[in-house]
Amino acid sequence: MEHKQPDFWLRQAQHLADDIKELEAIDVKRAYRDTRQRIAQNRRKRWSERFVRVAAVLAVPLLLTSLTLGYLAFHADEEVVRYAQVRAAQGTIVRYELPDKSVVWLNAGSELSFPTVFDDAKREVALKGEAYFEVTADKEHPFYVHTPAGPSVYVYGTKFNVSAYADEGAMETVLEEGKVNVLTADRKVVTLSPGERLLYDKTTQRMLKGKADVYEKTAWKEGKLIFRNTPLDEVLKRLSRHFNVTMTFHNHSGKEYHYRATFRDETLPQILDYLGESASLKWRMEETVKQADDSFSKKSIIIDLY
Repeated sequence: MEHKQPDFWLRQAQHLADDIKELEAIDVKRAYRDTRQRIAQNRRKRWSERFVRVAAVLAVPLLLTSLTLGYLAFHADEEVVRYAQVRAAQGTIVRYELPDKSVVWLNAGSELSFPTVFDDAKREVALKGEAYFEVTADKEHPFYVHTPAGPSVYVYGTKFNVSAYADEGAMETVLEEGKVNVLTADRKVVTLSPGERLLYDKTTQRMLKGKADVYEKTAWKEGKLIFRNTPLDEVLKRLSRHFNVTMTFHNHSGKEYHYRATFRDETLPQILDYLGESASLKWRMEETVKQADDSFSKKSIIIDLY
């Protein structure tokens, strides 16, 4: 076995001495502290990154919720208005209580439209036909009745009648008690006192204000037919609605007859016979006709005045 030279061992000893010095130069406690600090920093970094990811996920629904609530709050006053309709078929009378506790009677062939909830400013309804109103008093919220003819009636609490049939040449408002204001399309306002009526001509758009027999105009809601110096053609028109029949009137004489009478339980033939006692009036009833949908036409009455 060959022995190594002394200078070899000296070099090895020198290397070992250098390694020992390097090891002695290391601050073990400081290195331990630095290592723990780096581990803690890495942990915080990982938790921070995880928190950011979670926050980002939660932020989306939170943002959507905030936007939704903001939209609802901003558009709270833009809720959809829902409307209801009440109809009285020909030959019937309907009594109905409105959302504000006001009461309305609808005459035969009439229709009333109104919101299911009145708004904070005013109470509005739309009428086609004839109606009698008992409006609950509310000075802060006027009650409007709009008609197809153009004029609107507004009150704060009163009893009145409005007749606005489409086939009539005029729209009529009659006041029983309180005060009524009639507003025309050109913004003119006419105020009525109890016992007064306003007649609005649809063709000329002229208004005629005068006294009225209120009971004659409103007794229909009790099932009565009252005529006070009423022209025959007007009498027949009201009978037609009340009994739900079609009437064809032929005035061969050219004369005008006016009637004063009160009917309640009489039948239509009885009333027509009564009308014929004071004039040369003849009437006949035609048979109903079966239509294409298997329904039958309304009764038709032909009236001739000689």
